[in-house]
Amino acid sequence: MTPSELLNAALRYADLGYRVFPCAPGDSTPLTDHGFLDAATEVEQIERWWEQHPTANVAIAAAGLLVVDLDPAEGNAANPWLKDDPDKQLDLAAAPTAMTPRGGRHHVFRKPTGKGWRCTASRLAPKVDTRTDGGYIVVPPSRRPDGAYSWVPGLELDGPPDSLPEPPPWLVALLDSLAQETPTFAHVAAGGAEANKIPAGQRNATLARLAGTMRRVGMTRPEIPAALRQVNDDRCLPPLSVAEVEQVASSVARYEPDQIATALAEGHWDQIMQGQARQLAPVSLADLRTRYPDLRRPVIHGLLRRGETMNIISAPKIGKSWLVTDLALAVATGRAWLDTFTTEPGDVLVIDNELHGETSANRIPKVAAARQIGLADVGGRVFVQNLRGHWQDIFSLGPYFRALEPGRFRVIILDAMYRFMPREMDENDNGTMANVYNAIDRYADLLGCCFVLIHHTSKGNQSGKAITDVGAGAGSQSRATDTHLVLRPHEEDDVVVLDAAVRSWPPVLPRCLRWAFPVWTPADDLDPALLRSERPKRRDKSEADEQPTEQPAWTTERFVQQCLSATPQARIAILASAKEIGLSKRQADLYLQDALFKGLVHRWQAGRYEPVVYCTKPKGEQPCNEC
Repeated sequence: MTPSELLNAALRYADLGYRVFPCAPGDSTPLTDHGFLDAATEVEQIERWWEQHPTANVAIAAAGLLVVDLDPAEGNAANPWLKDDPDKQLDLAAAPTAMTPRGGRHHVFRKPTGKGWRCTASRLAPKVDTRTDGGYIVVPPSRRPDGAYSWVPGLELDGPPDSLPEPPPWLVALLDSLAQETPTFAHVAAGGAEANKIPAGQRNATLARLAGTMRRVGMTRPEIPAALRQVNDDRCLPPLSVAEVEQVASSVARYEPDQIATALAEGHWDQIMQGQARQLAPVSLADLRTRYPDLRRPVIHGLLRRGETMNIISAPKIGKSWLVTDLALAVATGRAWLDTFTTEPGDVLVIDNELHGETSANRIPKVAAARQIGLADVGGRVFVQNLRGHWQDIFSLGPYFRALEPGRFRVIILDAMYRFMPREMDENDNGTMANVYNAIDRYADLLGCCFVLIHHTSKGNQSGKAITDVGAGAGSQSRATDTHLVLRPHEEDDVVVLDAAVRSWPPVLPRCLRWAFPVWTPADDLDPALLRSERPKRRDKSEADEQPTEQPAWTTERFVQQCLSATPQARIAILASAKEIGLSKRQADLYLQDALFKGLVHRWQAGRYEPVVYCTKPKGEQPCNEC
């Protein structure tokens, strides 16, 4: 197998629509920092991976798929599952099927819409696993020391994911049944000879899960294999080889421990935080560019990327929770949120400490119906954890988050943020808020997801404040997050203005939203500059008698038409023109940046020390006297 064949295979899978990533040569250990979470279809990224690792195996993320993974029985004998039911064997053979080097099989199906299945290990039958969201498979022509993966002739993976067959009804029923059960993973009952045994088919998965728990609470690399060897000797039937145990330990130990978990387990939060400074080391720009050639992958285009956090802030009872329910449904179905922000589809977890379960169960279907989304399409994709009456702060939720499977959720929503604050902490203290957001950042990185935090405004009139100043508490709550999205009342009733400060996207232009129970919809016929003021303005009788002239809504194109021309102008002159026609400095700056991004305006500079000017013509199209 040549390196070019491996790269070409990866590109072919990606071209069909399967997200791929590299694994270690001859192995199934991911070579990327976040494993299957980094899987991509972009040609440039794939070529870069295989340029760095020419002999890497090819793996496919199983999100949206259902892969039945049959390992051979002891002694590489054929797996006996379904041996007495040839009809069901034929059902499995209807899907693309790969042979593994050890004689196992991968049957690749499309996961039915609305199913919230998890990966399983030996729950269908001994040595029969399933891979779906949160898992991956190694695919042909990858190799292991004992041979190569290959597609069964006539059952190759040669079509896009939506062309795959769905699993047969009997398998769907089995998986639905497993999804309703609480997994009975092997666990320690008393220790030693009285401990619960780990049967063949569950040994690797159980040891990996135990090793992950050990690593998360700070156990060191030498400690983990020693503990796993003891578990293997005492409980695995039959015990794995020492080499297999060491491989499990080294695979898990390469990840950094969850420092929050370590701090909670050992009671030295301050020690951890102080110790971080001693562990820091500068990275050259060249190494930084090599390590991070691209931005993080988008989740909500224009607003949020994987591993980032977003605040959504408004006054109480204005309808932000309904807005966020709409956001959850948009991500779950891959629809554009508010017909504006494209989303990447994935499961969503809503952790709600304000609503009762009955309220959530009633509210979400209302929004789904308004958006014409069938409950069958989201029933297995939106998950809710109601905490009202069971208060937990952001730190005490650490074990809950660590128990979630990385990659399981695309977005986790915390509603409302003030109820996740520890009792002894003050939201007006910058140090406290920095620690809270630092904890959330770690959870996001651990789980490979985004966090959306629902927060309330500070007291008083919000219309004259900068975006980052809208929100109760210390200023760090707006600076620590990647996106700060605010809703402020418009002059017209039942209308708000959505505005946002973003970190890794082009500027977001303000937009009006109109309330039509139970959803917010864009109201582009209204001017977002007309924020409601708490103090009514006095008008004399002559002003009151005058009929206002209706003005068209502001757009970037209208701004360019009225404030710029083919003659270059300095920024200060553009802002002055904008002020004369009723735009604030911030609005004008946003429109100017958006115009540059869209190519409607061009930036001119004659020399390094010459002033920057702006013009509607590219610099080479006409002479510029001012430059």
